[in-house]
Amino acid sequence: RFWGKKPGFDMGDILHIAVNVVFVAVIYAMVEYWSLAPLAVVLVILSKWRVLAVQPRFWLPNVKANLVDVIVGVSSVALTYQASHMWLSIIWMALYAGWLLFLKPQSEDLWVGLQAFWAQFLGVLAIFMISTLVHQPLVVCALVWLIAWSAARHFFSNYEEPHYRSLGLIWGFLMTQLVWIALHWTQYYIIFNMKFALIAIIIAITSASTGSVYHAYKKQTLQKSILIENGLFAGALLIVILLTAHWSARL
Repeated sequence: RFWGKKPGFDMGDILHIAVNVVFVAVIYAMVEYWSLAPLAVVLVILSKWRVLAVQPRFWLPNVKANLVDVIVGVSSVALTYQASHMWLSIIWMALYAGWLLFLKPQSEDLWVGLQAFWAQFLGVLAIFMISTLVHQPLVVCALVWLIAWSAARHFFSNYEEPHYRSLGLIWGFLMTQLVWIALHWTQYYIIFNMKFALIAIIIAITSASTGSVYHAYKKQTLQKSILIENGLFAGALLIVILLTAHWSARL
């Protein structure tokens, strides 16, 4: 049979790819052509209907486990809506399709780390892209805490970390504190008429550095050289960002 010639790839995989591609295409059309961004967000959330297709006692654990996926979907819709050029909106949707088809199904440590990293980066980036939302600091901090906590929980739980709940809460509060400070010195890089918040980049650098150190620690390969390399690299990038930004306090 044709579908049996390639092990691990059959008609079910073809249907899976087709359904996800059509789903992303519909989301794109709703945002770009039909101006139905709020309904696109609702569709992203409704696509997780299987979370509730179990006994009620499993609802909360399922919601927690799927928050990262929802964050990526909602953020992709928001970034597509805010895109200043059609080709930018296509890129955001292509990245979302890549998430659904390639990154999301992975379960190895590296890929799970990238899942958490991408969800956190995209979520914070999307929040600071919405100008009306930035003027609501309590709402922004609550959303950032939820995003950072979900990403950290997703990352730590893959390592069978016994304290993943506490570490997730701590990471969420740390990132919220950074964002609270950043709200008084809001800065953006303008690329192709699209605003990229510096705080999203700062959080991404911090997350990548600490995540790399934690991974080495759990794999029992942590050495002083790894700490120095990560510290110097992250520090250098943060210094460049701080020096190139035009800071102006806004209390």
